[in-house]
Amino acid sequence: MRRRGRTAAFRALRLTGATVAAFVVAQLAGLHDPPPLIAALTALLVVQATLTSTLVNGVQRVLSVVAGVALAVGFVAVVGLTWWSLGALVAAAIVVGQLLRLGPHLVEVPISAMLVLGVGASGAEAVGSDRVLETLLGAAVGMLVNVLFPPAVQTRYAVRSVERFAGEIAGLLDGAAGTLLAGPVTPEQSARWLQDARRLNRHVPRLDRALAHAEESRRLNVRALRSPWATTTGVRAGLDALEYTSVSLRTLFRAVDDATRERTGVRDDAEYADTVRRTTASLLERMGTVVREFGRVLTAGPGDARPAAEERLASSLTALASGRALVADLLIGDPRSRTGLWELNSALLTTVDRMLDELGPGPGDVAAALPVSRAALLTAHRLRLGRRPS
Repeated sequence: MRRRGRTAAFRALRLTGATVAAFVVAQLAGLHDPPPLIAALTALLVVQATLTSTLVNGVQRVLSVVAGVALAVGFVAVVGLTWWSLGALVAAAIVVGQLLRLGPHLVEVPISAMLVLGVGASGAEAVGSDRVLETLLGAAVGMLVNVLFPPAVQTRYAVRSVERFAGEIAGLLDGAAGTLLAGPVTPEQSARWLQDARRLNRHVPRLDRALAHAEESRRLNVRALRSPWATTTGVRAGLDALEYTSVSLRTLFRAVDDATRERTGVRDDAEYADTVRRTTASLLERMGTVVREFGRVLTAGPGDARPAAEERLASSLTALASGRALVADLLIGDPRSRTGLWELNSALLTTVDRMLDELGPGPGDVAAALPVSRAALLTAHRLRLGRRPS
């Protein structure tokens, strides 16, 4: 709350300062009657969340006002204010605004044109020039305020959001692992895991927008020099890896839910089904550790903390790869795997393989980090899994 309060107070001060400064500057420039509220309004609208958007908004707003005034002065010199002249002016202003690609400032063109048209031919040029001057002064003050008092860089917030996303995935895996270790699960529990896995993907578009906004907030912003992240490219790649992982988890928990509801293998061989449950819990726990450490690497940033985070991630990946090899030997190599539980076993090992590929340092790097015997075992069981009849 303190951090949000400081951010809100700083933004309020920036907006208020820009508004008052534009009003004062316009008065010093000789704009007194009517009061230069347009300059103050322009500065308020121009000061946006990022510096690049401030420049874009300032230029678009000036272009919209100049285009509207120019159209109105041309109309006023030929016709007066009638219903058909007003309609023709608004239509022409909207067309010009679209040709200039003014975006959200499109309506400023017909608004400026109507205000100038309303004063008649005698005062059109004076009102038009005052409006253009006020807009220029307001836009200039708004840009200057953002240069002298730049907005906060949003990289830290976006990166922390990605870490929380990784924490949610790890929390789902840890919770499922703990429940499976405690004993047989109910269909209600497995259904809840599947629903939670499906909900994970809904966060990705929001996180992607946060990263895009963070990248934009760095442009032309001197405060970005103090940010520990020079770019969000690595974080965006990490978000993609987490998204692919969450998609794989949906398939895995679908298989878990199906096996739980149908009590697959329990009637045929309860002992083997219990072994599958415990080994699944063990791998889920290791998978949760990998995802959590991966999220910490993304937020570590450059510095002394990053090598330690990468080392912990490598250690957790090694543990997951070795666990995967042992589980493959236990589940796939067992003749009883050809019962109904082969689908769950396959989904479990496939999900682990996907996680090793997505969250590991690169193809084959995880296997290379293992001792020779474990790496050979992992390779052999992957080949065996590939030859297993469907």
